[in-house]
Amino acid sequence: MNLKKIITAKNSGFRTKEFQVAEWNTTICVREPLHIDFYRYVKSIEKTSKDDSLTEQEKDLLNIKAETLLFAATVIDKNGNLIFNSNDSKEMEALVESYGPVHTRVLNKALELIELNNDPLKEAEKK
Repeated sequence: MNLKKIITAKNSGFRTKEFQVAEWNTTICVREPLHIDFYRYVKSIEKTSKDDSLTEQEKDLLNIKAETLLFAATVIDKNGNLIFNSNDSKEMEALVESYGPVHTRVLNKALELIELNNDPLKEAEKK
């Protein structure tokens, strides 16, 4: 056993989960998000909720965009590669436009892999 190869293997630092998504008639694989991505997501939601200059619709859209970025950071293909490129604005716009409850359920499967307790923000800050 080569410990260096095990440690440096693709996604060796992530828990992953494969499951069926009936609505899409496919099996999907997710990995737990990097703590940095999760922390950014939580901070973005927190900041948006406190911004009184925004309408509720603007807040909703910003929250969907934040969730979409986190979703893109967790969905992987069978080879362990991220499916979405969060730096591709057209790809992310298309994802935001199609984002719905099924996407949220998929993301929740990835978040379950973090094994957070009661306070996600404090847990993310610890990591």
